[in-house]
Order: sequence, then structure tokens, then C-alpha cells
Amino acid sequence: MFGKENKEVKVLIQDAVMAGIKNAIADTKSALGKLNQIAKLNEEIEGLKIEKNSREWEYKKKEEEIEHKVGLERKRQEFEVEQAKREATVALREENLAAEKKQFETNMKFIQDRFEKEVGYLKDILSQVLKCVQEVKKNGGS
Repeated sequence: MFGKENKEVKVLIQDAVMAGIKNAIADTKSALGKLNQIAKLNEEIEGLKIEKNSREWEYKKKEEEIEHKVGLERKRQEFEVEQAKREATVALREENLAAEKKQFETNMKFIQDRFEKEVGYLKDILSQVLKCVQEVKKNGGS
């Protein structure tokens, strides 16, 4: 009696131990699978962090380039404004110079005409004085 029961108990114990071992193996496999999955997710997180840093660096670089281009454009516009001011000033000076030249020429013409008239008056007076002197000489000086 004890022999059959012993065999049955042994089989039951073996079955229970095997079931426990199988459950432990299954739990271990499941835990290993989860650990592998965690490792893969950690690798993916690291890759995403690297990609994020790379994109942030690219964004920062583009932003700096844009700021640089904006600065260059601002300088170009400032230069163009200054150049336009200088050109306007030069054009105004040229116009003023032309007006001054015209005024100078008009004044010179007036002075020349006036001088010629004065010289003409002096010639007339001188010729009259010479006539008077000649008559005085003819008349005997008295």
C-alpha cells in the first residue's frame, strides 16, 4: 500500500515541482523579455535624446545664421540710407553751386557793364578835358 501511494506522492511531488520550475522558468523568461524590452527602450531613449540635441543644435545654428543675415541686411539698409543721404546732399550742393555760379555770372556781367560805362564816361570826360586844354593852348594859355 505504501508503495503505490509513495509512487503517487512522488509523481505528484515531481509534477508540482516541475510545474513550479516551469512557472519559474516562464516568469524568468517573461522578466528577461521585459528587461530586454527595457534595454531596447533605454537605447531608443538615448537615440532620441541624441537626435533631439542634434535638432536643437541645428535649430540654434539656423537661428544664428538668420540673426546674422538680418544683421547684414540691417547694415546694408543703413549703408543705403547713408549713401542716399550723401547723394542727396551732393545733388543739393551741385544745384546750389550752379545757382551760385549763375548769380556770380550775372553779377560779373553787371559789374563789367557798369565798368565799361564808367570807362566810357571817363573817356568822354578825358576827351572833353583834352579839348579844353588844346583850346587853352591855342588861345594863349591865359
